[in-house]
Amino acid sequence: MENQLKHQLKAKEYSSLPQRIMMEKWEACGRDLHTYWNSIEWDSSWLKHDTPEERYAKDVTREFNTHPFKDYIEKHKEYIEYEKREIYKQI
Repeated sequence: MENQLKHQLKAKEYSSLPQRIMMEKWEACGRDLHTYWNSIEWDSSWLKHDTPEERYAKDVTREFNTHPFKDYIEKHKEYIEYEKREIYKQI
């Protein structure tokens, strides 16, 4: 019983670790919100937006793929370039 209680306390202490780290940073910044936000290392790779050229290529590709006569019409230049880029991203 006592052993189980020790494990529970250790688990609780470990789970509160991120919050303690955050609070220590908050206190180190003098409880100033903007200083705290600037101290955080933000990972913005998930926030990558397409360039206008990439957006246009995606639009052309989407329009071509939904066209009812896509088997009989010529592919756009942008579609082919976009298709190659997607293949290279997968490799």
